[in-house]
Amino acid sequence: MEFRSITPHAVRLAAATVLSIALLAPRASLAGDNQASGDIAGNAANLGNSNVFTINTTQLALVKAAFLTDGTPISSGTTVPRGTPVKFMIYMDNTTSVPVDSVNVQDVLAAAFVYQPGTIRVSNTANSGSTAAAIYAAANVAPTLTDAVSNADVAGINAGTVSAGSGTGNALVTVPANKVWAMLFTVKVQ
Repeated sequence: MEFRSITPHAVRLAAATVLSIALLAPRASLAGDNQASGDIAGNAANLGNSNVFTINTTQLALVKAAFLTDGTPISSGTTVPRGTPVKFMIYMDNTTSVPVDSVNVQDVLAAAFVYQPGTIRVSNTANSGSTAAAIYAAANVAPTLTDAVSNADVAGINAGTVSAGSGTGNALVTVPANKVWAMLFTVKVQ
């Protein structure tokens, strides 16, 4: 996220989010809606409707939201006093019937935020299409993970970068079909 100081005692949450995500090919590739047909030895009459296939696509969205520790959402552009703990939630809604494998997420924390140890939680229990409040509620009761970047669990922090996924040095992240994967962690405004 990009942050600008407004006063010596506050940080304003700006609209821009800087987030890195790498999606590797899922088990079943998703591509644009298409139909294809062909021919046999140059004769299209030899083929019928049995050779027409459709590939469907659904876009995956990665969202970052901020909350006070009581679960109250913080809107972009809100001024937050120094010393305030803030929970950041990064989530992906998989609206498809196919799990998405090998998701990698990295969130580089701005200097205005200090990660609070032992607060990373990951959940994939919310149903696709759930509200941010419902996703937050599910993630907020998930067990905390270790802070270490390792295969011990799917997420960790190193040098101010919160990350998840095997491509970031953690265990594999899979977003189940028709579910929301969410990572929640706490920072303190400096």
